[in-house]
Amino acid sequence: MRDFKNLKQILTTLFFALTLSITSAFSSPPKIYILQIVEHPALNATRDGFIDELARLGYSRGETLVLDVQSAQGNTSLAAQIAQKFVSNNPDIIMALGTTAAQTAMTAVKGTDIKVVFSSVTDPLSAKLVEDLKAPSGQVTGVSNFIPVKPQFELFKKLVPKLKTIGVVYNPGEANSVALNKEMEKTAKEMGLNMIFATAPKTSDVLAASQSLCGKADALFVSNDSTVLSAFKSVVKAAKDCKIPAFVSDVDIVDQGARAALGPDQTELGRQTARMAVKILKDPKGPLPQVEFPEKTVELVSK
Repeated sequence: MRDFKNLKQILTTLFFALTLSITSAFSSPPKIYILQIVEHPALNATRDGFIDELARLGYSRGETLVLDVQSAQGNTSLAAQIAQKFVSNNPDIIMALGTTAAQTAMTAVKGTDIKVVFSSVTDPLSAKLVEDLKAPSGQVTGVSNFIPVKPQFELFKKLVPKLKTIGVVYNPGEANSVALNKEMEKTAKEMGLNMIFATAPKTSDVLAASQSLCGKADALFVSNDSTVLSAFKSVVKAAKDCKIPAFVSDVDIVDQGARAALGPDQTELGRQTARMAVKILKDPKGPLPQVEFPEKTVELVSK
């Protein structure tokens, strides 16, 4: 009788082990969908770094991870449509590249359990993505691309000793750009510099906005503005016509004609964001990780 009981226990244990094995074999892999607001080298590098790091951590596209990548091509209406489509497929995480993408994704996931992990968002507080950087309480967290303005301006002054006025082209519809402008004005005043601004709501407006600063600025500067970065060649053209340098915060597009850049390593930013996403996948019911900032910055000066 005792042997029978032992055999029964062994068979029961084997049954549950086999059931668990079969369940694991046929369980669906996690799903991460990427919403990119526009195509430009910085966001592309962040996206690629994110995907590469996921694979390194064991989440390979098409094998152990369902991954979808969609770009809104700078169209906010299209971004909203993509976000709604993503939500209907119930992913574990929507990774949002850029402030507008993050805001759109946050709106789309309301009423669901889907988490949003952003990357390349300059000011998550001003964008109202989180209320507390150290303890995000909603469904959104991520990695900011913000670095202090002062080191950037110090580099520009070193390269252009007579620099007095910096002209900035930006999209007023991007919350991160508006926040950065305030930060730049404050820092410029402390450093004895002047700021002048020109707006470009669309990529097609960038050239005219840049040209409007000719004769008024000693240099042009584009910070973390996705709209203007995606049309940076127009800024470079205007700067060359005005015989002034063009600076940028995106180190990935210095080769497009910028005099110099000081900014985050965009690929590493993506890798950093991937590590955060994996933390959430492993503990979906736990508290969201705190908002992080770039672990590595890069300075590039064109020859």
